[in-house]
Amino acid sequence: MSNNSPQRLNNIPVLFDELGLTELSDEQLQCIAEIDACLPQTQCGLCEHPEGCLPYAHSIVVKSDSYNKCVPGGQVVTDHIAKILDKPPLSVTPSKWAVNTNSQRPNEVRAVIKEDDCIGCTKCIPACPVDAIIGTSKHSHSVFTDLCTGCELCLAPCPVDCIELVPIERNLSDEKREQEQAHLRQRYHHHLNRVQAQMNDKRNNKPVVSMVQSKLNNATLEQVNIDEQQAKNTIATAKIRSKIKKLEKQLSVRDNEKKRQELASLKAQLAQAS
Repeated sequence: MSNNSPQRLNNIPVLFDELGLTELSDEQLQCIAEIDACLPQTQCGLCEHPEGCLPYAHSIVVKSDSYNKCVPGGQVVTDHIAKILDKPPLSVTPSKWAVNTNSQRPNEVRAVIKEDDCIGCTKCIPACPVDAIIGTSKHSHSVFTDLCTGCELCLAPCPVDCIELVPIERNLSDEKREQEQAHLRQRYHHHLNRVQAQMNDKRNNKPVVSMVQSKLNNATLEQVNIDEQQAKNTIATAKIRSKIKKLEKQLSVRDNEKKRQELASLKAQLAQAS
């Protein structure tokens, strides 16, 4: 990237190398940075970009992706992106959560683990994009509520359904929201860098357990020290879970018979793979 490229897009995790930012114009980079800055940084994937907010911002600018897909950002974020692009406003993809009359955004939620039901499998921990879940194997886990983004990504991996979403009410100033989003973005990037370091560590024997991790694995071109067939099966299962999770979220917003059929097929595949 040139010396005129936004500071926001410097020193980003290797996962985003595939975006090809170095090949883009300064104007494109500036637009991507502005859109990324207004996105809520929940990294939830509801915009159909499981790698997070930055890839969605990139897709809007470079691939003319629709700019009304940020469900947690609500109409406020969609309107902001429209102004950045100098395009007409669009109706945002609706959330399953009611709109807060003060913020004009969908009500926020936080994940809470029912500790009596938690079996300590640790599957929810790597799913959290901001490392808001703590716990060790065979011991109950906890969520740092102040860090949780309400992304819902921890729900699908939990085999005992011991995680629930609790609505919260907050009224943040624009300045406070910007600070919080910057902090969450930083935590997500730290999460990606830490996972990458683990994958590059030849002593690491943990399997790849998420789509983001599998993409990081490909991006670094490093071999993880695990059984090859186990790795392939784990990655395949993770991808199926990710697709199921995305379809379930989409169907919770808008019913679609074709997607319901696809969901049933994926669940059957997952049952066979388990």
